[in-house]
Amino acid sequence: MVLLRPATCLQLFAVMVVVILTAAPVVAQDRNPELVDRILVIVDEEVILQSDLEREISLYYLEARNTNHEIAEGAATIRQEVLDRLVESKLIIAAARLEQIEISDEAVEREVQGNIDQLVRYYGSADALEQELQRNSMNLADYRKRSRGQLRDQHYMRAVLNRFIRPKVEVRENEVDAWYLDHLDEVPASPDSLILADILIPVEPEEAVQRMVQRKLGLALQMLGEGASFADVAKAHSDGPMASRGGRIGKLKRGDMYSQTLEDAVFSMTAGQTSPPIVSERGVHIMHVDAAAEDSRDVSQIFFPLEITEQDVERARVKAQSIFDRLTAGEAFGAVAVSESADPVSAANGGDLGTFALPDLSPTVQEALQDIGPGGITEPFLTPAGFYIFLVREREYGHQLSLEEVRPQVRQAVESEKLEAELKIYVAGLRKRFVVDLKE
Repeated sequence: MVLLRPATCLQLFAVMVVVILTAAPVVAQDRNPELVDRILVIVDEEVILQSDLEREISLYYLEARNTNHEIAEGAATIRQEVLDRLVESKLIIAAARLEQIEISDEAVEREVQGNIDQLVRYYGSADALEQELQRNSMNLADYRKRSRGQLRDQHYMRAVLNRFIRPKVEVRENEVDAWYLDHLDEVPASPDSLILADILIPVEPEEAVQRMVQRKLGLALQMLGEGASFADVAKAHSDGPMASRGGRIGKLKRGDMYSQTLEDAVFSMTAGQTSPPIVSERGVHIMHVDAAAEDSRDVSQIFFPLEITEQDVERARVKAQSIFDRLTAGEAFGAVAVSESADPVSAANGGDLGTFALPDLSPTVQEALQDIGPGGITEPFLTPAGFYIFLVREREYGHQLSLEEVRPQVRQAVESEKLEAELKIYVAGLRKRFVVDLKE
């Protein structure tokens, strides 16, 4: 929901966890010193370095990518805007120190450590975080020092905002009402909610191919049951690309695997465990967890691909169309689902899946359901799992959110605009009180 304007001065007060990627030595320590950083601006006693500016420009582009914000300005304009924001930040810090606003070192240190703990969880271990920092010419001590300075500055800026800016801002109810009416095109609609049932007709290889895979699978399971190592069985029987390496794939995090079924199985196991055969749209897998961390698994697999031909797809299409014809002729969806569907989640329940918000479904399913009303049935459509037919048992259509539903967000948007206006006035006054020495 877009209720706040992006890229405003108020972003100076956002709390972000940032891995600072730029080192900032003043000169290289060799016989012929080479300038690798320089002072761009001095604000009172605060300096802005070239590396500071480059880091903030990188963050600007990163935030734009993460929010799908289209950048229309040229590089020179963005550079000037970012530099202006850095100058404003330093002016506010200078004002805070002049007013003897004190920031607790203990509070800053707790935030620094919290950020480091979060990064350790993200990368899987402290060693992995150190390696990532080293790839960016840093170590943990560097990150801790720079993060400490950045967070302290953010505390100063929030303190100035709360002491000198916020008391001047009052949001009246008529302003909230007017803002909502002026920004109706930015107010989102609640999504459609659907109660769904499905029938899945898988695309399967011919019986001869299935029998061959079953035979290979049986030999592999027999060797494992007799105590052979997983690596030896993979080398002897797996048809996967890593067979010669004992089936070893390596470290995987959530989201790295193409199949949710495989991922759920792998992350439900601990080190040393081997899965039963798992069928995916690509074939049959036996997964082994070599090592386990909180958010990752080192895995190996024995894999038997099931190659799908155009004839296999056509055979499934004909069957799906036949089932669709039976449904449109009046057969009960639930009864047909029980007898024909291959969906392991819903078939036994007459195809019932439950309630979904339309945006939570895959793009392919959303497209198929877009114009289907309550009681409607989709024509068969192909997905990686096979041909699906959906029944929309109930559908509650979305609506544009009313003012009362979004009043807290609208109030925040009005307050933000007023804070921004007051902040501009405040910063203009600071420029008259403090010296801003531009070095370029």
